[in-house]
Amino acid sequence: MKTLLYILKKDGKGPFRWVEAVSDVDAAEARVLQLCAESQNEYVVFRNIDLRVVATYSENTYRRL
Repeated sequence: MKTLLYILKKDGKGPFRWVEAVSDVDAAEARVLQLCAESQNEYVVFRNIDLRVVATYSENTYRRL
């Protein structure tokens, strides 16, 4: 069973909002970079199995935690 990761967006208007689910960190990174090319929002990748943030994207920097 693959770990499900959630991409969440913060647009400066409040809490993070769910964007979509992906199956692995590499897919999440590719998708977040694609989303960031379209907007200037902050994103996090959240792992649902242990409720942890595993990556962040803000100010043009993607960082795995």
